[in-house]
Amino acid sequence: MGYLHNHCQAVARMTAVNASAMKISRNPVDTLVAFSIGAGVGVAIHDPVCGAGGILNFLLPDSTQANGVDPARVPLMFADTGLPAFITALARQGVQPARSKIVVAGGAHIMNQTGMFNIGQKNLAALKARLDTYGLKIHHENSGGNSSRSLSLEIATGCSSIQIFGEGQERV
Repeated sequence: MGYLHNHCQAVARMTAVNASAMKISRNPVDTLVAFSIGAGVGVAIHDPVCGAGGILNFLLPDSTQANGVDPARVPLMFADTGLPAFITALARQGVQPARSKIVVAGGAHIMNQTGMFNIGQKNLAALKARLDTYGLKIHHENSGGNSSRSLSLEIATGCSSIQIFGEGQERV
């Protein structure tokens, strides 16, 4: 017969953040990941003081131009409604965005979108305008181009990683 070891060992847990969604955690074993961000934008915010953070993964810049989609049903799909909801939810966990690290990935030019149809560029502009209204600055950004990316956030360390498909990974 064997015996049980009484070791406290944390098990890492990876949680996917789907498009038009957000995830927030204060559990140090959590790593949040938004996979395959194309023209959409992933925003990771982590507060090192309270040890909580999250990722918002939105797809479109402006809920007033939703074309048949009810923004009230999917507010996290849009920069203008998603970011305020995200910041409010983070605040409920004790996160103060002004002392937090903000990392952004996405806004790619998928399918050679140009001019008024460049959703990636519009998403980034909408995000930056909304962050400005809160007086918040992006600490690191990997955006544009024509590659999709994955964005992760380790809750324990506040470290974010951006995996650029075909180009490697950045850790910030």
